[in-house]
Amino acid sequence: MSLRRSAGDINEYLEIFLYRNRLQLATSDSIYSDGIHYQPAVASINYLRTFLPSVKNVLILGCGLGSMVHVIRQKGYSPFITIVEIDKVVLRWAMEFFDEDDISKIKTVCADAKDFMASNAAKYDLIFMDVFNGRVVPEFVFDTNFLRLCREGLADRGRLAFNYIINDGRQWEKVKNNFSEIFPGYHILNLGVNQILIA
Repeated sequence: MSLRRSAGDINEYLEIFLYRNRLQLATSDSIYSDGIHYQPAVASINYLRTFLPSVKNVLILGCGLGSMVHVIRQKGYSPFITIVEIDKVVLRWAMEFFDEDDISKIKTVCADAKDFMASNAAKYDLIFMDVFNGRVVPEFVFDTNFLRLCREGLADRGRLAFNYIINDGRQWEKVKNNFSEIFPGYHILNLGVNQILIA
């Protein structure tokens, strides 16, 4: 069932569906959110489950409808969360579906992730990168300069999870090489076409 439909200021087509009692955000060629069933968020949080009790603040780059927030809350954790989303319509819609208790522990920033990280001075226990144009991860996201900014934004012993979709094998090799340069000893969660790099 369609709940909302609009053009965003970045995405030409946006629509929210209620499917099997969960919210999905669709663009013309992708589904960005799936409530507490969004696999990149679920897999990341399950992998980091022993780390989560120590997490006090989280940075989410690219929010969809806030599935990562919902997954963290569903697991029983309530850190302060900063959401960075470039499309103001997506950001507004995401906030509509958070509980009031959640909203009090969420800061939203309508900005490009690249610009945000370039000026960021805060440190985060967990950074979740979920930045896409359709089904494509913008090249700046896996550039070593941006990854270095993300590393600098991590608190001592902080963790980072990066959701990547493989569209091109050669580019995937570049992603892994760049990631290992900045985050040696990282781990990959294989979700088929989605690969979650955890550092």
